[in-house]
Amino acid sequence: MNVTVEKRTEWNSMACDELVIPLWRGEEIAEVYPELNQLFDGALAAMQKEKEISGDAKALTVLHTMGKLSAKKLLITGMGKPESSDFRSARSAFARAAKSAAAKGKEKVVAVDLRSQGGLVLERLAHAAAEAFGLATYHYEGYRSKPKRESEPIATVQLLVESDEEAAAAMIGVMRGEAFAQGTNLARTLVNEPGNYMTPAALKDAVVSVAKRYGMEYEVLAQDKLEELGMGGVLSVAQGSAQEPYVVVVKYQGKEKWEDAIGLIGKGVTFDTGGISIKPVAGMEDMKSDMGGAAAMIGALETLGQLKPKANVLTVIGCVENMPSGTAYKPGDVITTMSGKTVEIITTDAEGRLVLADCITYARSQGVSCLVDAATLTGGIVVALGTICSGVMTNNDGLVGDILSAAGQAGERLWQLPTFEEYRELNKSRFADLKNSGGRYGHGIIGGVFLQEFAEDTPWAHLDIAGTAYAASAGELHPSGATGVMVRTIAQFVLNRSEG
Repeated sequence: MNVTVEKRTEWNSMACDELVIPLWRGEEIAEVYPELNQLFDGALAAMQKEKEISGDAKALTVLHTMGKLSAKKLLITGMGKPESSDFRSARSAFARAAKSAAAKGKEKVVAVDLRSQGGLVLERLAHAAAEAFGLATYHYEGYRSKPKRESEPIATVQLLVESDEEAAAAMIGVMRGEAFAQGTNLARTLVNEPGNYMTPAALKDAVVSVAKRYGMEYEVLAQDKLEELGMGGVLSVAQGSAQEPYVVVVKYQGKEKWEDAIGLIGKGVTFDTGGISIKPVAGMEDMKSDMGGAAAMIGALETLGQLKPKANVLTVIGCVENMPSGTAYKPGDVITTMSGKTVEIITTDAEGRLVLADCITYARSQGVSCLVDAATLTGGIVVALGTICSGVMTNNDGLVGDILSAAGQAGERLWQLPTFEEYRELNKSRFADLKNSGGRYGHGIIGGVFLQEFAEDTPWAHLDIAGTAYAASAGELHPSGATGVMVRTIAQFVLNRSEG
């Protein structure tokens, strides 16, 4: 899909298949679009009077133009109250229009009138529109013998503005919106891939592909190097699988000197059976999504590669498969992590934290200034926050404040959970420094504070996306399946820390 910025021309001579116009609550369509109302012989005003057209949030009216416009359809999308209009609500409004436009037809051109209202500036409105069309029209074809979609239903989105000054502002928004959407959609595709295709080696290759595309320095740590480094967490999880483990390290250098690097850590368990502590059969097919944290970091790298912020980022992704076999690690085992800390295994289904522990230790050994990890870590976070919101835990209030701010800018739901000292006591073991499961109650928090032990005094934040990375049903911005959650928050966080 190509997104362009164009100056408005006469409504009845625009070269598009569908025209989208925004309408805020309280606006009279005959006043804000008098020429359009006149072309429809006053019918738009009459329809609004009959409440068939509305500026209310979630409203969408689709009209066949019957030759009154060059566009075949006119879509009027309700933007809600101007005083409460924000990036998230604007993106939702454009996403409804995008889904309608994409529902039928092939290779169509859609024009969207950009008209800011309330506190949302034009640049952010353009970002919302570009991101909405990119996200809402995402499609994963999979491995059907006959493709479900032969071509993209929307070839071009034209964003319409009044002046050259508006066009310049809109283009900045479009660049961000497209980069955010493309990074998110890459993460979605990686998570949607079945486990027999998305192996640890394939996930490793996906990371390397992004690094190569944008000229980022990278290193692949394979079995022999993992053993040399003493990455007992990664190696223990992987030892029951025929698939070899990898840790991939990518340096994005946006500053002249390599200093003050942000550490991004991703859990890449490409399939999680639970190991010896095997999961129930119901829903196990969705455990291909257990590399959602790694996918979020890969998607963020894609976005950063496009936008090129003046920041330094070290990304560390652990790629493993958790399988039961005669060589698998077992409950009761004691393993030694890269940090030197020993861990008693209570359940082999608490494997992600072992992988992340080694990746966090490695990032710290490289001198990062802060750590942000993302993982589909616990069922406990789903119990606590459901499928609407991701959870965040931290050892540093300033860092988590920046991340929560970035989530607000990106329009993603995120909620902070506590990391009180009492929770850390629950991870203490009788036979080792730690145990990998501290019990059922407060499970989401306990998983987070386990990782805190390895972050030590480095500012750290943990994003648990177990409830939000994979959706059972479609939403405004995504079909069922992978959501690409936290790509935009992570990218926005890095952009906010960029110089200049």
